[in-house]
Amino acid sequence: MYTELFETIYPINTPGKDKGVVVTAVDPFALGDKIGIAPGDRIMKINGRELHDFLDFQFYTGSEDNVQLELVKKSGEHVKLDVAVGEGEIWGLDFEYFAPRQCANDCIFCFCNQNPVGSRESLFFKDEDTRLSFLHGNYTTMSSISKLELDRIVEQRLSPQYVSVHATDPEVRRYLLGRKRADDVLGKMRYLASHGIELHAQIVLCPTINDGDVLKRTIDDLAELYPSLTSVAVVPVVFTKLHNYRERMTAVTGEFCRALIKQARPWQREFRRKLGNTFVFLADEFYLRAGAPLPGRAHYGDYPQIEDGVGMVRRFVTEAKKTLGRGQADSAGASSNRKSAPAIRRGSLHGTIATGELFYPTLARFVSEINDRWETRLKVIAVRNRFFGEEITVAGLIAGGDLLAARESVEGNFLIVPEQACLKSGHVFLDDLTLKDLERELQIPVAHGGPSVMSMIERAVELEHDAADEASRSSARFNPI
Repeated sequence: MYTELFETIYPINTPGKDKGVVVTAVDPFALGDKIGIAPGDRIMKINGRELHDFLDFQFYTGSEDNVQLELVKKSGEHVKLDVAVGEGEIWGLDFEYFAPRQCANDCIFCFCNQNPVGSRESLFFKDEDTRLSFLHGNYTTMSSISKLELDRIVEQRLSPQYVSVHATDPEVRRYLLGRKRADDVLGKMRYLASHGIELHAQIVLCPTINDGDVLKRTIDDLAELYPSLTSVAVVPVVFTKLHNYRERMTAVTGEFCRALIKQARPWQREFRRKLGNTFVFLADEFYLRAGAPLPGRAHYGDYPQIEDGVGMVRRFVTEAKKTLGRGQADSAGASSNRKSAPAIRRGSLHGTIATGELFYPTLARFVSEINDRWETRLKVIAVRNRFFGEEITVAGLIAGGDLLAARESVEGNFLIVPEQACLKSGHVFLDDLTLKDLERELQIPVAHGGPSVMSMIERAVELEHDAADEASRSSARFNPI
């Protein structure tokens, strides 16, 4: 779900643009300014090479001492410039963002196929753009990628690339992607790997379709691409009553999760023995649904798939234990490695922390410890998802309306919501409600809690202070003397 990118950076409704790339800003006294480039100018070619986006400009000018630019001025005048680039000089140019390429697949598990009527337009946009994979870690299936695009990845070193594989059995993959013909995803990945491109893979696991022996084959095939392919994330399919292919899908159950964890353990042990790392990672959701212990910190290495929901809970738990001092020795030597203790005034902090139903038990455990140690009155609530459907239990897909529907459970002076549920640039939820909308409706300060227990506590202290200030202002208005 990259709705923030498509609403604040990348235009998704550009009907077809001219060639070249438009300059949007020029830094004063930088090289671009010195040679007369201005906002609105369109750079067409660099040393005879056509430009399609700002990545082309960066690549074709990156190591050149002498550059010939062909551009069309905002006035329409065509200009050629021969530029000598001095050592350490920077161009100082900002460019328009490119319109992302859209996915032509009809994947039977695609979450975009189950958005509620009236959802924001960007929720329906399915990107399939290797440039976004390089820039932001978006996954692409590479099902329709051309040899020209593969060569561009290699030439411009657009590495790493994140590939939605799902299955290496051609027929199973074809069925999952909703395509008429199978494609050779392994061949494309081998080509990139042979040219030194770092790869990461994703498998959306659909029970009865690409699990079991099909999954084993997929993992074995992908392992042959190591070390260029450095990690594989296995994530559960999620679908609701709104999904247009619901009848083809089988729900992920706790029993299924327990069986998968058991199946994956020997693979992971063998990969750690042979490769030195876990290589294939199961999403946190599998462990939470199974009621199974999370793997330890070392299992995840440098968290290569954390944006795909792999290791996010482990990192939260590890940081929470350090913050709260659990399991740490009281010696001076040991305490030097501990994070600073939270600055909580005993008996303060009366508010509510909202999360999804899946993460609720984990968060509630640590908040209970905070309450016990500092005599705070923090209440954790598990918010039911009404926007997408009650089958959705993760915190990141909670909508603003879901939080308002839970208003009877909100207590205290403030509300903290999941960071993943609101777009950071505008603090907007997936249903277009904002944090300010919630504040107006609930009449208390509202903010997201950040990624850790420490950030959550810091935000709670700030919000309680804001609530106290507002109470003082209100009292002054009613008592002007």
